[in-house]
Amino acid sequence: MKIAHEMKRCSPLFFLIFLLSCNLDTNKDLQIDQSFEGEEAYWVSKILDEHIYLPFYDFSVFSNTEFMDSLPGCPTISIDNEQYSVTIDYDNPSCEDGATDRQGKLQLEYSSVNNHINANIKITYNKYQTNSNSIEGYRLFQVTKKLTSELVLQESSDSLLLKDENESSTRLAIDLEHKGKIRNHLLTEIETSGTLKGRNWGGNQIEAVILEPKVISQSCLSQMNFYTVSGEENWTIQRSENSQVTHQLTYSNAEGCETTTTIKLDEGVTMVKQP
Repeated sequence: MKIAHEMKRCSPLFFLIFLLSCNLDTNKDLQIDQSFEGEEAYWVSKILDEHIYLPFYDFSVFSNTEFMDSLPGCPTISIDNEQYSVTIDYDNPSCEDGATDRQGKLQLEYSSVNNHINANIKITYNKYQTNSNSIEGYRLFQVTKKLTSELVLQESSDSLLLKDENESSTRLAIDLEHKGKIRNHLLTEIETSGTLKGRNWGGNQIEAVILEPKVISQSCLSQMNFYTVSGEENWTIQRSENSQVTHQLTYSNAEGCETTTTIKLDEGVTMVKQP
């Protein structure tokens, strides 16, 4: 009887400890600033958009001086006609004033001179930085459809590591499809759909799903500004085994290449970004 009595006295204590542990998990989730997660989603999307236009062009276009001069940042271009590779070097800019916010190199490797069906284009980042943000790893694109007016690329990668100016990092695995509209041999629009998975700044698992295709318009491409003018994506962050939050990014366009990204956080707060 004495033992039973002691157990009764201890039961409320165990129950209190259980409640406290549950509250600690809940408070941990609530204490995470969701605005940082929204900023990261916007940041990742913006960085990934910067180079998706390059694989739409054949290897042979890099011998065109007009095209090379149009590349942002005035890089020096080296071409290996035997290996079908192109090095875009920002450490030695070709501009007279040498001004650029980019550093490092991009290595493009083509499986053939022309982007025919099943041809591959690989972009490798070599100490590449832009505005103090760096990208490490590679992106692989395969031509899955080719028409006079359209070129479709399937992108995959499991090695991308993005770092911001504070060395906070995001690791990504990519499964995306890019549809490019072509007019008079020029790229006039890019439409992107698919998913991203990985690990965010806080060490949590993330998954992004593009609900409505992201579109980069002709007005932006002609200015070499790679801003999304329409589209919608959800970013889901796994906080714990049974807890997750989802943030929504919606892209819109006023006129020309003036774009707005509206970020609706899981907690209901709305953020607006304008590059």
